[in-house]
Amino acid sequence: MPTECHSVVRAPAFRVTRLDACGVPVESACSSATEECFVQITLTKVFQERQDAQRISANGDICVDKPKAQILRWYEVSAELINVNPSLLNIMTADPLVLNDAADPVAIGWDTDFDSASAVNFALEFWVGTEDDECDDGEVVYGYGILPWIYQAALTDLTLGNDVVTFTVTGISRRNSPWGVGPYNVRVAQTGPDAGLPAPLLTAIGPKTHKRFFWTTLAPPAGQCDCTDASPELEVAPEGGTAPEDVTITIPTDSDGNALVPGVLSFGDLTADQVVTAGPSVVHSYTVAGTYNATYTLTGQSGPVWTSPDIVIT
Repeated sequence: MPTECHSVVRAPAFRVTRLDACGVPVESACSSATEECFVQITLTKVFQERQDAQRISANGDICVDKPKAQILRWYEVSAELINVNPSLLNIMTADPLVLNDAADPVAIGWDTDFDSASAVNFALEFWVGTEDDECDDGEVVYGYGILPWIYQAALTDLTLGNDVVTFTVTGISRRNSPWGVGPYNVRVAQTGPDAGLPAPLLTAIGPKTHKRFFWTTLAPPAGQCDCTDASPELEVAPEGGTAPEDVTITIPTDSDGNALVPGVLSFGDLTADQVVTAGPSVVHSYTVAGTYNATYTLTGQSGPVWTSPDIVIT
């Protein structure tokens, strides 16, 4: 079969997703965070050493020689950070957030507790650049990697001095992840009805897998000093009515209030999808009775799929 090859250079972004104790992504308003400003991420394989089974005869000959191959125990993961995002550190370390006294409290720091590492579970995705800014058809190619389950992580090193201050978080990976194909679109489908559109992993993460890596033309998400929901809701109003009913669908925004575009809006009623290039909203008329769910998918970068609550038309 054909093979796609690239040299990799630099790393534009990484994303972390909060998991529960069983490795399942958590649905909450602060379950995902993306960072662009970091020094490096280091992944080091830790093996159970090769086991030898050998016997030498009285004559000095080898009668039995059956070594067993080394076994991957985990990846030791180390992330050296520059930007200080308390919400991201909370996802990666479970250290409790320190909030201010604003009407809508803001995370301004964190506490370091002695037992936080025992409560940590998160997924780590990362992107790397390739040697060419663009390939022949004008698409930028990235390397995408995922470690679907990291635990026992902690903020281990804080370097203070006459230089840029850095923070280092270390943890270890584990297998038997229930990540499946994940909550995010991370590639562009090549065939089928969704060809050319963003899609999740093609195949689910298996029980033996600690890490997966592949090439993708879907750009990484933009970094934010904030956290978001890995399974966000698409805001619609009203959530029902009598046909024909005009429903206003609000285009998702980033932490600065900018519309997340471009994207594709699907109305769930067999009408054509709509390409969205600007906010703040789109109005759609539901003309047939039924229960519908509208969805919004970013096409310019990796992200989740926003799904509306049930829209009930009578």
